[in-house]
Amino acid sequence: MTELPGRRTSPRILLVHTVTFRQARQFVPALIPLVAVTGFGGGRTTIILLAVGITLLSLLTATLTWWRFSYADGSSAVVVTRGLLSRSVRTVPTDRIRGVEVETPLLHRLFGLVRVRIDAAAGAVSGNDEELVVDGVPRDEGDRLRTAVLSRRAAPATEPGVDGVVAPEPPDEEFARFDNRWLLYAPLVGSYLAIPAAAVGAGFRLLDELGHNVRPELKRLDLGGGWVPAVSIAGVLLLLLAVGAVIGAALVNWGFTLDRRGGSLIAVRGLLTRRHTELEIDRIRGGTVSEGLGMRWMRAARINALVTGLGDAARRGQLLPLGPRASAWALIRRLVDDPGPLVAHPPAARRRSIVRAVATGLLVSGVGIAATVAAGWWWILAAGIGLTVLGVPLGLGRYASLGHAAGPRSFSVRSGWLVREQVILQRRAVVGWRVRQSFFQRRAGLATVVACVGAGTGGYAAVDLAAADVASFTAAASEPWAAEFAHR
Repeated sequence: MTELPGRRTSPRILLVHTVTFRQARQFVPALIPLVAVTGFGGGRTTIILLAVGITLLSLLTATLTWWRFSYADGSSAVVVTRGLLSRSVRTVPTDRIRGVEVETPLLHRLFGLVRVRIDAAAGAVSGNDEELVVDGVPRDEGDRLRTAVLSRRAAPATEPGVDGVVAPEPPDEEFARFDNRWLLYAPLVGSYLAIPAAAVGAGFRLLDELGHNVRPELKRLDLGGGWVPAVSIAGVLLLLLAVGAVIGAALVNWGFTLDRRGGSLIAVRGLLTRRHTELEIDRIRGGTVSEGLGMRWMRAARINALVTGLGDAARRGQLLPLGPRASAWALIRRLVDDPGPLVAHPPAARRRSIVRAVATGLLVSGVGIAATVAAGWWWILAAGIGLTVLGVPLGLGRYASLGHAAGPRSFSVRSGWLVREQVILQRRAVVGWRVRQSFFQRRAGLATVVACVGAGTGGYAAVDLAAADVASFTAAASEPWAAEFAHR
């Protein structure tokens, strides 16, 4: 077997890794107690020495990592070699590669570099080893590596057919383009609210830890009395959260485009960090249409592709980060056949949803009755009654989200209330079925049917399906082997 010639990344990556302390971060926690034991005093000199020492350590570790790292792409495999004392050689066949992503963070862009992530069959290994990362190559080399890997992987698709004619590649086509007005949906998505919420929390913590010489100045601000200041502060905080969510969504999704080129879908997005993600269409088995509670009110949705063996599918499989519901469904129907309208679940599922939703309120009400009689704590009973009353629309909402459908080449299941998710999958994606029945489901004649697939989270459930419909649904939603359920 001929050994592939190794390539090195650009030496300019040493500057990026030194500035960001990429390799030296793992040593900093060990240095802190060492500095404390040696008894270095405070002062400007100590701070300068520590900064210089950590920078030199970062440069040294970055240099050693760069020196012992190499990569090679051959006709049938990609090989990455790394490690100083413990050497690691990772070889991935090109036919096991699921996609390639080219990232351009801000510092990389300043030095004319990119980071190439090669997705290497999720599930084969764990954690970050699901991908090969080549960090710090020039833009031209990154494009060459991406094109070479994908073209070799897709080479069998260009072979002549049975009549000896080579099928032409489909023309390039734009599938979706992000409209900047859709950023206004960002405050309705919990993931975009997380970062500004954390920033607001950190700000309050900073104010709480300020010295006494600063806090009195803050207390001198006269905001008046009553509920008006509280409402004003709450309004300002909500505005900051909304603006932060919009800014965060813009940084991640700015300039998002989804194009078809040959047999691949290519998504490009990002303001500070540009990401170029390529997915093979033949490996897409379906998609999920997610709608949070606020997004449903505004008729908005998000779409993720379900791709076999794709690692970090929540980010790389994103086909539409935000958008109107109509645009989302138009896109998903271009990738997967529409199985038709959803079939509502039986009335027993509605009763079960309501009972489960009001159970907590009834329990609190029971405790409240005892607390009111024994100690006069009527507020517990009032809280229980309130939870019980609110549980009724909650249960009805959960039931309204349930549904399933099976078409000639695809099927769909839907569930969820706070975040409603509808999954549309090709029949060929199903590798098995799992049927669950709790004690109460058996008494109600219901069952939860899980379609086991090799994409996404690995399983998607039709919750509280009528037990009598399990066999017919599984047979209609997968290959003929699922008819075995009819005998059980």
